[in-house]
Amino acid sequence: MNSASNSNVVVTQKSTSATPLKKESTTIGACTTEIDLNINRECITFVWLDLRRDSTGTFIGTLRAINDCVRTFTDASACLDFIKCSHEKIFFITSSSNTELIATVHLCTTVEAIFVLDPETNSVRGDFPKLIDIFTQQEELLRVLRITLDTFEQIQLERFAFETDKVFIWWQLWKVEITSQKAMPNSKNYLVEQARNYYRGNPKRLKLIDEFDKSYRANDSLRWCFRSPFPSRLLRCALMSPTLKQLSPYQFLITDAIRILQQQSKRTGHGQVYRGMKLSNELVDMFETHTGELVCVNGFFTCTKSRNIELQSAASPGYRSDLSSVLFKIDFDASSRFAEVAMENGSTIVIFDVATIFRVVCVNRGSMSIIKLKTASDEGKKLALEYKEKNKGKTIKILLDELSAPSKSPTPPPSSPPTTTVEARNELTRIGNSQISEDELEAKKYLKHGDIDRAILAYRRIRPLSVRILKLIGQLSADEKQDYDTAIECYRQALKMQEEAGEDIVDTLSRLGTVYHHCGDYESALQYHNRALSLYESTHPRDLNSMATSLTKISNAHRAHKEFKEALDYAQRAWTLCESCESENDTIVAKSLALLTNIHHDLGDDAQALKLGTRALILFERTRSSNPSQSAELLNTLGLAQMNLGELSEARHYFERALKIYSHIAPLEQTESAKTEKNLQCVLEMQQNIDNLQHYS
Repeated sequence: MNSASNSNVVVTQKSTSATPLKKESTTIGACTTEIDLNINRECITFVWLDLRRDSTGTFIGTLRAINDCVRTFTDASACLDFIKCSHEKIFFITSSSNTELIATVHLCTTVEAIFVLDPETNSVRGDFPKLIDIFTQQEELLRVLRITLDTFEQIQLERFAFETDKVFIWWQLWKVEITSQKAMPNSKNYLVEQARNYYRGNPKRLKLIDEFDKSYRANDSLRWCFRSPFPSRLLRCALMSPTLKQLSPYQFLITDAIRILQQQSKRTGHGQVYRGMKLSNELVDMFETHTGELVCVNGFFTCTKSRNIELQSAASPGYRSDLSSVLFKIDFDASSRFAEVAMENGSTIVIFDVATIFRVVCVNRGSMSIIKLKTASDEGKKLALEYKEKNKGKTIKILLDELSAPSKSPTPPPSSPPTTTVEARNELTRIGNSQISEDELEAKKYLKHGDIDRAILAYRRIRPLSVRILKLIGQLSADEKQDYDTAIECYRQALKMQEEAGEDIVDTLSRLGTVYHHCGDYESALQYHNRALSLYESTHPRDLNSMATSLTKISNAHRAHKEFKEALDYAQRAWTLCESCESENDTIVAKSLALLTNIHHDLGDDAQALKLGTRALILFERTRSSNPSQSAELLNTLGLAQMNLGELSEARHYFERALKIYSHIAPLEQTESAKTEKNLQCVLEMQQNIDNLQHYS
């Protein structure tokens, strides 16, 4: 099982074909190299396990502001399944201080740091170097989370390739080729477009993208490469596991930076720079094993000229005591390609060129291990040319594709005659005239027991992902987990598949509008609901109930946006439609009347609100609405209307009925319940004041 199948982001299964490349070209056309919006394109994933189920959208939104990719779970088993199958670097955040849980997560190699948010605990038994701390307040957790992420990016987030690794020669070939190519037209616009799509719903990132779009200049490309979080995090992730497709959107940025380095690297003499890091003992062992050999970093390599600063970074006593503190001492000569760049925070860093080659001189182990390197810049081009010469019959693209392809494990000879086996996951069970996969049956079983996380994971394993399954995942994510980002991705992918197949998209448009409404993005909600309404009117003119529902949703979006006149117009159209068709669906009629009630109250017309609301309440009670919160909201509005009209006893009656409903659906409607409780207290105080006045009069 791979990590993609367990991700909270749906992975597109449809393959894309690339435009044929020109001879000896390593550039892929922008039209064929779209950033897959369903895959984490930053280096870190935040995993939030909320066993208390009391986190808010604001908390998750704040996590996304720190690190865009956030996976949320409310079931420990499903969360652990995801972590164990993931290949991403994970920061694990949990509301549980359970020692067994922390010990299990601590053993997972992909987990880099653990944070516990538990107001009732301040310590955990056991030795867990990855456990950063236990927090009783969200604010302190978020502060330390930011600091830890910055520290991780500075002292641990690098990937080295030794000369025996295929990716080592990949870098040298790619680097030689791109420096000889001209930049593609509109390269920056393409990256900006893809980044805006990827970070949709993350306003802080979108603001940085706008700034990049307006301010980027080629002569300032090096500084932009390290501008965090955009574009540096997307660029760094692409550099970590390089392929032509992943690097294509950033090729103009890298090429501009390389040209700046070429211009600034003309110097004489020798010198030394430093880099402090924390590395695993296994990686230090590899440097020791490759003493005398070549090594390069995937991407740019940053250092400073201050030994003391880098020693402090390498020490970092509060961070990961299980890692080795390492100081790189790097000797450079006149041929070395690097530049000194003043950053926005006032510091000056030394930036070595992409995939600069160093030779490992020696490794001295100790409490502060010293790894001495020296630049070997000319070796890279030499190795690339030699490799091309050995493979004369192949284009650069073919060579790069071969080098980046995963190694195939040798197939062992069969010990007995082969038998035909069918993997259980792919077996289909025939039910009636349809076929349901084992994964879907498993998902249904989990749903029956209320295990939403595992049900979603089971649905994700189904291949190929159909529109129906995507909608199921989207609905569960939105309705059961309030994970609206995942719901949007599912529905958008389903919409794309339906549009390509020429299928009816009206239901998917309506779902997208509803989810965007829950996110507070009322403009997007209106966009999708209006598209759905137009299609209903043109292709489903007889489906008056659906048209009325669509009009009601548009009205709700306008009302949420405080556009009460527009809201009233659409609500009246919905009600008129219900009356004209004499709708037998009491729930639709009741919702339409309830909406009109709320809007008339918003506009100060409480007499009309009371008249319409009373009719709506009768219909809700007749249908025994499956959504009791709607009845409670209506009762609260009726109470407010009666209170404004001076009928305090009636107002109290409505508020008390609303609170009784809320008491049965808590904690789902805690905010609304609190508002109603406050309204009731206000009425009681008003009644008490009146009684006091009558007593003393």
